[in-house]
Amino acid sequence: MRWYLVCMALLLMAGTEQAQAQTPVQTPAEALIDVDSVRVATAASVAVLESSDQISPRVVLWRSALVPGWGQLSQGHPIKAVLFAGAAAGWLSAVVADASSVSRSSGPLERQDRAARRNTRVLYYVITATLAGVDAYVDAHLDDFHLEADPFAAAGARLTLCF
Repeated sequence: MRWYLVCMALLLMAGTEQAQAQTPVQTPAEALIDVDSVRVATAASVAVLESSDQISPRVVLWRSALVPGWGQLSQGHPIKAVLFAGAAAGWLSAVVADASSVSRSSGPLERQDRAARRNTRVLYYVITATLAGVDAYVDAHLDDFHLEADPFAAAGARLTLCF
């Protein structure tokens, strides 16, 4: 448990140092062109502005792997963040409950059974944290991917799911 807290503290410190080290990206004066009192941004300036808002996929992966749901929340997916955080909290609470029941076992066979159940729930937590990290990583990579084609437009149906 101590290594988990140490990793979280290091990650938080690294994130704040990285945020302090980054200066806000200013749009160069040459990138904005005045055309009849309408300011037009060039493609280069838009790309610079868009890239400054995004968090690195690797940072999001580690955030969500250490604290399931943190990466999803930083990417703007609060429902998925609550689902991953709830699942992880449920598994951790089950691990704590099983750990206390291991010490209260009466015989060696019962102790072994309870320890195996506790270890299985630890494995479920690790799987949940891994899936949360992979999900956040993929979301960060696909954040700027926009699909303009609607495959159901010809049928007259539309299905939209936002998580």
